[in-house]
Amino acid sequence: MADVFLSYKKEDRPRVGSIVEAIVAAGFSVWWDDRITPQGEWDETIMREIEAAKAVVVLWTDHSVKSKWVRTEAHYANERQKLIPVRIDNCDLPIAFMLNQTADLSQWKGDQADSKWHKLLEWIEELVRGAPFSDSEDSSVNKSNLAARQWRRTYGSTAAGEVIFDGATISRRTAGGTFFKDAANLPLMCVLPAGSFAMGSSREDADHRDSETPRHVVDFKRPFAIGVYLVTFDDWDALYEKDVLAHAPSDSGWGRGNYPVIDISWIDTQAFVARLSELGGASYRLPSESEWEYACRAGSTGQFSIGDSMNTKLANYNGGSDADSIGCTTAVGSYPANAFGLHDTHGNVREWVQDLWHDDYTGAPADGLPWTSGHGGMHVLRGGSWLDAAWFLRSAARGRGGESDRTNFIGFRVARDIA
Repeated sequence: MADVFLSYKKEDRPRVGSIVEAIVAAGFSVWWDDRITPQGEWDETIMREIEAAKAVVVLWTDHSVKSKWVRTEAHYANERQKLIPVRIDNCDLPIAFMLNQTADLSQWKGDQADSKWHKLLEWIEELVRGAPFSDSEDSSVNKSNLAARQWRRTYGSTAAGEVIFDGATISRRTAGGTFFKDAANLPLMCVLPAGSFAMGSSREDADHRDSETPRHVVDFKRPFAIGVYLVTFDDWDALYEKDVLAHAPSDSGWGRGNYPVIDISWIDTQAFVARLSELGGASYRLPSESEWEYACRAGSTGQFSIGDSMNTKLANYNGGSDADSIGCTTAVGSYPANAFGLHDTHGNVREWVQDLWHDDYTGAPADGLPWTSGHGGMHVLRGGSWLDAAWFLRSAARGRGGESDRTNFIGFRVARDIA
């Protein structure tokens, strides 16, 4: 049984051979009818192989879009949710497949390091293996293929041992919880899955504030990525350029390096994400307020992501006594991560989000987009800080600040769209 069934038109065979070789070089087995003899049971063989394969790659070309047989194979695979359409000519797709997401290799020259080729391999791998490649795969996998399957560039691993993938291979099909970077010196990101959650708090909740109502469901139709850590001084300084990031923030004497960047206004964050987008080749931005709370809660429903109580072993905040209060920022990652693998969503520094401030959630977006009409230059702050009491660290707690405010208890983390 082959991993991949390849559907194509015989006129394209010279190009198909090089694609097959590249897929095999990535560690996948391919069936592409090159071994059927003229006397063979053609129809029966085709049906047996296409049924057995876990992924069906259909190569759309000027020839194949006119082929009833190729279109039939594509329909068969689509109904079984294992179709991977690939355009290798600049051709119009059959009308029945125009709405299917399609990999575009029309300009591919055989470079196996090309990001579009990697996206195709990731798609194949997701169908064949059920998840992105990792070192902790099922032991039943043929170990002789593991070396070949390490086609993804990686940037080492997280402190918990999770592989950090190259952002070029990340797509909407990438599994939630996948960690990646778009370059070695850019922020570590985590893919958050599509889903829904109840945003805000109810009047019965402890420490409830009216600004957190009405509680409402937000539905994310697409995955997105968010920073595992708060943006640090290292992150800021790596992107600092005169006339691009003109502001040189103060660390208040507490430390730079992997400490969260402070003395940053909402306006300053916009310059940072614009520069990050240029360097990373992707769309970076601040998270929306609903994205932030979704990320903070990480599937939880209590006051905090770890339940209904907080203590100073779990976050940096004002614990009410000198013994409990550090009184300044701490290095990112000093406290346990939440269930999504994100650090410091409670405490350390308050975090700017994209949304303008509203006094409550009446009329708030339900699709995860930022609320960009509101109170002039006032923007939402989330997460609480080293200065704040525990109530302000709650997952639902909201604050606000002027867009030009710079203080030593406000920072931010970045989000990134996934194409």
